[in-house]
Amino acid sequence: MGYHRRSGAPRKSKKCWCGSGKKQKNCHGDVVPSAKYIPGALTPVDGPVPEGVPALRSFTKEPKAEVSAWGVPGEEHKIFVAPMRKEDLQSGKEVNLKGSPGPYRVQFLMSRPGYPITKEREHAFIDKAVGTSHIRIVKPKSERRLQDADRMLMQLRGLNFQYECYADDDGFLGKIVAELTADDAQDAENKAYGAIAPFLSAWSLNLDVPVHVETIQVTDLTTYITSLRTKTPHFEMNWGGSGELPFFLDEFCQYASVYREGLNTNSLFYRFLCFFKIIESIIARRGREAAEQRAAGKDTRRGYEVIPEKKEELLALLKRLYSWRDTWDAMAIEQIFPKEVLGKKVTWIKEKHLYGIRCGIAHALLEKGEITIILDKIEHIQQVNKWLSLCRIIARWMLLNEFPRECSLAMK
Repeated sequence: MGYHRRSGAPRKSKKCWCGSGKKQKNCHGDVVPSAKYIPGALTPVDGPVPEGVPALRSFTKEPKAEVSAWGVPGEEHKIFVAPMRKEDLQSGKEVNLKGSPGPYRVQFLMSRPGYPITKEREHAFIDKAVGTSHIRIVKPKSERRLQDADRMLMQLRGLNFQYECYADDDGFLGKIVAELTADDAQDAENKAYGAIAPFLSAWSLNLDVPVHVETIQVTDLTTYITSLRTKTPHFEMNWGGSGELPFFLDEFCQYASVYREGLNTNSLFYRFLCFFKIIESIIARRGREAAEQRAAGKDTRRGYEVIPEKKEELLALLKRLYSWRDTWDAMAIEQIFPKEVLGKKVTWIKEKHLYGIRCGIAHALLEKGEITIILDKIEHIQQVNKWLSLCRIIARWMLLNEFPRECSLAMK
């Protein structure tokens, strides 16, 4: 962590603030944490936090923290915690967040859709948390006797590991935990989720209740590096307008309603379809307008959106689309703009990268014929997550270009 030393301060005999369990004099001595901490820093941190590096705003004994704005609001990210030993800090040893072959623990926190367990701006690891669901697996805690079941153990056919199902105080399924051997952290998540997801879907179908996984935590049991799925919270905005509200045409309202629907939904597949539909519809709108202009003998040439290649140009684009946001971290830029789209027209991106995802979802949910895709498969979820932020940005960009007056409400 970033530290400063209090000159002449006596060494403390109380437990160290870092959570090691040792006395402070035998651990960090008279070194106390400063207000800022840069992950991976080997020297004290003073002054402003470098661009692209999230900074902790507080320190707790539990593995949770409030962090500055990062990533794309409302989209999924992962938070990592890596225990750093004193010898590792002194030697400059690199942290392998990806993980190595070995044992892993994967935890699934359950919740009832619309009633999240965690707070919007609280990012806490779930080792001690138990969620809830609509499925009761044991008696309520107040009614359990010594001979009654306290949790449920599941062994799925073909697996060499088991799932422990923990219940909340009312006896409802609250958390599922698996320990298994995997090549790395992502492989552990893929194996554990891939095996349990079809069972959860079958449960949902047979019992006619939603079965929702709020978050997934993966812990490397060799290094205890831990990752947690989380959503970046949305900004809290102030209405900066005054006077009479503008009049909106129906055509704009059609697009705005679909954009809001995309932001409101908890389904990443449906959210992707909403933003893709905006892109597809605006392209069709431009085609119609071009045909009308050609029929009238007018020039149909116009500019098209092209993803910039340089970082400063990407930042300028984001500043135009989100005028109230002053900084964008490196993680957000990489998430929004994969390398393969830099310098490309959005029409090319739509056909090359977005259309295939749209077809896969639509064929499963909207088109005629048989269902040919399993939405539970984690590779489909990862693919949608990769392109969802860019799809949203392109939709917003095209809307601003098509409806500049309607998309300029004063906000701050």
